Amino acid sequence: MNPWLKIPAEDYESHMSLPDVAQAQVLNALMASTLKAHRPDSIAVMGCTTGNGFEHIDSSHTRRAIGVDINRDYLISLRKRFAKRLPCLELVEGDVASADFKVGPVSLVFAGLIFEYVEVTDAINSMYRSMVPGGILLSVLQLPSPDSSPVTDTQFKSLAMLAPIMKLVSPSEFSKKCNSAGLQLINSDTIPLKKGKAFFVGIYQKPVDDSQDESLHFASMPNW
Repeated sequence: MNPWLKIPAEDYESHMSLPDVAQAQVLNALMASTLKAHRPDSIAVMGCTTGNGFEHIDSSHTRRAIGVDINRDYLISLRKRFAKRLPCLELVEGDVASADFKVGPVSLVFAGLIFEYVEVTDAINSMYRSMVPGGILLSVLQLPSPDSSPVTDTQFKSLAMLAPIMKLVSPSEFSKKCNSAGLQLINSDTIPLKKGKAFFVGIYQKPVDDSQDESLHFASMPNW
């Protein structure tokens, strides 16, 4: 069984929010900045867990908000928190790296800390199929640290189950795979974290076809 199906939502949320980890806070701020900068009319959050950052989605502008996760319990928690606030909410239980995965195309795919746990090429191809022409993929990759293991050891021991399946992804190799799939890197940045860790943030664009406005504008990477 996939370890992600065994980790209680409370453990995951608490672990990610601990001062020594603080990755939930960074991802939340990144979601807020991305939504403000790009103002998508539709968004799919891959590996959405319990909905960190969904409070920043403005349903008066974003007409579709899709949360995708392999863990049904996480999606149930997300729905309880946001269904009333986001009438545009859609939830999908599934594996983004499966060959038949696809959601109705969106203008923004937000994929934070998911590529470390899936077959990268298959996941990129799935996300490409899930984007409108001219749409963007924002990916967040965890970079290696000389001072800490990829999964920080905390009192929430269920997270240790992720260590055997977590594989850090090289940003350069990831960008090559995106390019092979047809996605062009248009911006990137590195965000420092606790214990010598850091996030690589890459923004990739799907080609705009002949029927689209070639002058489609994408805002620059927000300041962190």
